[in-house]
Amino acid sequence: MAKGKATWIWLSVAFIGAILALAWPSIEQQLRVSGVPCPWPFTLFHAKHGDTASAAAPVGASQLTKFTLEELAKYDGSDKSLPILLAIGGKVVDVTQGEKFYGPGKMYHQFAGRACTRALTLSSLDKNDISDDVSDFDDKQKQEMEETTLFYYDKYPVVGVLV
Repeated sequence: MAKGKATWIWLSVAFIGAILALAWPSIEQQLRVSGVPCPWPFTLFHAKHGDTASAAAPVGASQLTKFTLEELAKYDGSDKSLPILLAIGGKVVDVTQGEKFYGPGKMYHQFAGRACTRALTLSSLDKNDISDDVSDFDDKQKQEMEETTLFYYDKYPVVGVLV
């Protein structure tokens, strides 16, 4: 009977481990967005294996660079020595890796160096929507805003906060 119980315990542990392995990307994303650091063993693993986005994930908003709208405007891609940044949901993300979209002359360049929560949430290219004003959003739009901000926070490094 002891052998059967041990087998059942190992199968249970293996099952829980498999569930955690499948769910880990979502758990890690929530940790990144919330500002809670990933457990140190995972941070060390990512750092050793070249995933600098996970290793350099910010611990909290107090450790992020603070940007005014005027400062953010300098990071619009016109100066090749600076990264391309944009603000969404009050956080500043580095979209330099998406230069083919956000670089000068590209389709979404109008968002570079700007606070554009409204436009990105509405999937709008209208210059009047390039702002962080979402005061008139209904519940459905607020949900879309949450999904859009999570997408950007997961895809691009969060490097600052808008003040």
